[in-house]
Amino acid sequence: MPSPSSPRFGLARIQCAVVICFFIVGLSLGGLPLFVTGTLGAGDTAVGIVIGSQFLASLASRMFVGRLLGAAGARRCTLLGLYGLSAYGLLLLAASAMPGAALPVLVAARIAQGLAVGILTTAAIIWAIDRLGEASTARVLSMTGISIYGAIACGAPAGILLFRHFGLPGVAGPVLALPAVALFLLLAVGDANRHDPKRSSAGSVFGKVLLPGAVLFLHAVGFVSVEAFVSLYFSASGWPLVTLALFFFGTAFVAVRLVFGHLLQGQRLAALAGASLLAQTAGLCLLAAAPNAYWALFSVALVGGSCSLTFPALGALAVARCASHERGTAMGYYSAFQDASYALTGPVAGALIGWKGYGAGFLAAGGCSLLALLLLLRARR
Repeated sequence: MPSPSSPRFGLARIQCAVVICFFIVGLSLGGLPLFVTGTLGAGDTAVGIVIGSQFLASLASRMFVGRLLGAAGARRCTLLGLYGLSAYGLLLLAASAMPGAALPVLVAARIAQGLAVGILTTAAIIWAIDRLGEASTARVLSMTGISIYGAIACGAPAGILLFRHFGLPGVAGPVLALPAVALFLLLAVGDANRHDPKRSSAGSVFGKVLLPGAVLFLHAVGFVSVEAFVSLYFSASGWPLVTLALFFFGTAFVAVRLVFGHLLQGQRLAALAGASLLAQTAGLCLLAAAPNAYWALFSVALVGGSCSLTFPALGALAVARCASHERGTAMGYYSAFQDASYALTGPVAGALIGWKGYGAGFLAAGGCSLLALLLLLRARR
């Protein structure tokens, strides 16, 4: 075990905060679609709006998180994100107590969650990189990805089970309690005390991350389509094992990261991202044509595994284009492409699914993955 003063001890606690944050995200992804369609009787478009509002708020946070990090430091920003998650839990309780106004309250709750997640994720990544050194960027992104999707893989089925047994208050309870655990864990972890007087040009940094960010935008369409709608897809198809869908998605993500994560230390990150996008395209097309639950579970696992290395590979390419004092802004802008995709995909995919069915939604997401691959291949020429 690392000693309390070692960098690995602090990194482990920072990652615990990320795990708690995205376990809460998983709880929401598992429980909220069932609450919106079941308890409130709303449709898939409403689910898309509720789910997508978080990512729109996260997108907004990316625009100022670089300046916030410079002013307050990574540690304070991480703690601020945890306070925001507690506020999200309070709003979930309010939504459960006011069914007549539940939808707007849920949108407000998801906005609070989105701001908190956007600030906390960027701050935790920069905090870890500052403590370990710039050469650790790909490793920190890889580790953070495992924390994120492992937590979602556990949180989503837990959210479904909690909602089925206790309703929305059963989901809100852990959302309120878990940030306090993370705050306690971080008490012993200090800031990296990095002071860099240089200021980065926002336009210049944006231009440096534009290409990997655009590829990430298209890749994320498939990711959020599975996150938001696969549980409803199983339910609408009358398939069993609905609680395993997102579990398989996250488990495959973590397994691929553990087995092939060493490839992120190599020099062929663009090729690695391209192979991942090709596999994602295949998985989404297979999911759209799934004749039964087992085929669908295999397809979901393929999509989850294919998403595993894309974000860190493209992220390392984006950060490598920037100076050290531009890392916070670069990571904020890079993540903003993903959040923008999430915010737009939720309502658009929900409307498409309501019009043409779930198969059409997943097939369109596969088309976006293929377009991302073509863009990446064109950029490499």
